[in-house]
Amino acid sequence: MLILLPILAIICAPALWLVLGRPRFLAKVGSDEEATIKVSVVIPARDEEINIGALLDSLNAQTRPAHEVIVVDDGSSDRTAEIAREKGARVISGKELPDGWNGKPWACTQGAEAATGDWYLFLDADTRLAPDALSKLVGAAWRNGGAVSVCPHHQVEQPYEELSVFFNVMMLAGVNAFGFCEEEACALFGQCLLISAEDYELVGGHESVKGKVLENFYLADQLSRCGVARECYVGLRAVWMRMFPEGFDQLYSSWMKGFAAGAGHAAARAIVFSSIWLTGAMLAMVGLFIAPFVGVTCAALCVTTYLLYVGQCLWVFRLAGSFSQWNAWLFPISLLFYQWTFFSALRAHKQGRKVKWKGREVG
Repeated sequence: MLILLPILAIICAPALWLVLGRPRFLAKVGSDEEATIKVSVVIPARDEEINIGALLDSLNAQTRPAHEVIVVDDGSSDRTAEIAREKGARVISGKELPDGWNGKPWACTQGAEAATGDWYLFLDADTRLAPDALSKLVGAAWRNGGAVSVCPHHQVEQPYEELSVFFNVMMLAGVNAFGFCEEEACALFGQCLLISAEDYELVGGHESVKGKVLENFYLADQLSRCGVARECYVGLRAVWMRMFPEGFDQLYSSWMKGFAAGAGHAAARAIVFSSIWLTGAMLAMVGLFIAPFVGVTCAALCVTTYLLYVGQCLWVFRLAGSFSQWNAWLFPISLLFYQWTFFSALRAHKQGRKVKWKGREVG
């Protein structure tokens, strides 16, 4: 009966290709009409002194300059605003958070109200752009119409950041935009989102998702209802992010926040296929552990199945970020951390506990 473990794992393996088998990347295709587009960059920032300077440096180095760069200082207690001004950004001091609003939608709303461009590019403060990224984003928006979003490539610099890998992979899969069974109504990535001022106002802007933490999913729903197209891209070589420079606690709290906020809002098909693949990976892990204690045939199949998942991890981890090869070979470590965080968030939700993020509670 134990031979069923690797067999089931092999059956589950193709699920990865069904959700991530057709990734799209930003490409440079210019036109004279694109040059007339004025892009206002809006950056919501709360205690981002570690990140904000690098992002603004990357914006200042663009081959296609932005019309303006607006940093909304969301009650920072550090040097975020000072650094932003030093880098040439227009800094807006965020107003007090109203009842019923979450911090990021409120900051984005204030930034959009101050913007004078005809397109808005919303960027998280921990993102970075390659010199031609803005040009590529505008080109994609011009070709496809509607909103364009990019999942930034996760830049890993410290060993503890390797634990983030399955979260990043599931973030890619969760938008339902890169699979062979792709739905037309894909979601959006909130870290890098380009949208016309006209479409933004049509859906009611971030005010329409004011109480949401994973506002990108809900904003995608609003755009879908209004018939606005959405396009998603993988950020490899164009847009990247350094998510957790402050340590393991920041990493853990961030992903707890994502689960607590209802990551299950992802498309049902994406959740099903992602869950099937994760189940297969768990079975492959168990199969490797039992391999020394079973017959030769079963052991060989268990090891082969594990290597199959290592191969998949080598490919998909590279798609999500600069994760090391040893992370793929030892994928059970990151996978168990992912599962632990998931069930911890589920338990916290059932107990009515809230997660703290940058001094604010997230439920």
